[in-house]
Order: sequence, then structure tokens, then C-alpha cells
Amino acid sequence: MVSSTRRAQRRPHAVVTIALLILMVPGARLAAQGPAAGSTPEDSVRALETGRGQALLRADTVALSRMVADEFTEISRLGTVRTRVDNIRDIASGDLRLTSVRYDSLMVRIYGNTAVLQGIADNTGTFRGFPFSGRIRYTRVFVRRDGRWQAVAMQQTTMQ
Repeated sequence: MVSSTRRAQRRPHAVVTIALLILMVPGARLAAQGPAAGSTPEDSVRALETGRGQALLRADTVALSRMVADEFTEISRLGTVRTRVDNIRDIASGDLRLTSVRYDSLMVRIYGNTAVLQGIADNTGTFRGFPFSGRIRYTRVFVRRDGRWQAVAMQQTTMQ
């Protein structure tokens, strides 16, 4: 039998754990579903882009799959056309691994259920064993479906 002193010592840890779970779960659900109350559509697209960067660092293909539409296409910094399937496969296999993702100068314009995000990304990682790094200027297009934004297109250009 556990003494009342030992139960009292464990109780603060349980309370802290429960409080953290209560605080984290609704926030994660809101980030996945769309804008929080009082935020603008522009803010929700910026938050999605930031969340995308975090998902890339964790190689979280489940989160990335929710953020990217089935018909997504990307024109890479090398001029190749890549699809959603290409990106998810390369991340899941470890062929594409990001070690740092930094965004700068994110600007969002909303056109009804379409959002255009432009910014600068400074990413570091490896692609099929070859290291890459450097800044790109990019445009990502989102469409709002079922109450959430999904990326449908992206174009990147390497910056000197």
C-alpha cells in the first residue's frame, strides 16, 4: 500500500502532466483544422507554413500529407517537377532529410478560397545522400477546402 505522503509527492507530477496535455491537444487540433478564433486567414496560412517546416524536420509524413493536396506539384530549385507522392515518398524513405528550416519575409495574399504565400526559405539537409543548403525565394499556392488550407502548387528559385 502506498502511503499518503508518497501519493502527495506523485500528485504534482500527475497534475502537471494532465495540465500540459490539456493545453497541448486543443492547440494541435486547431493548428491542423485552420485559423484560431480572432486570427486572420493570412495568419493561418503563415502558421501552416511554419508547421510544415516543423513537420519536415520531424519527417512527419502524416502531418505533411494533411497539408498538401493530392494534386500538388512543385517546381524545384533544380527545375524538376515533383508531385506530392514524390515528396512524401522521399521524406518517408529518408532520401530527403532536412536538418534546418528557416523562413523569412513571408507575405500572404488571400483571394477568396485561394492563398498565395511568397517568402524566402533557408534550408539545410541532404537529398539522396548529397548535402544541400542555401536560400530560395518561393511561392506556394493554397486552396481552402473543408475548412482548412492545403498546398496545391509551389515554385522555387535559388538565390545567390
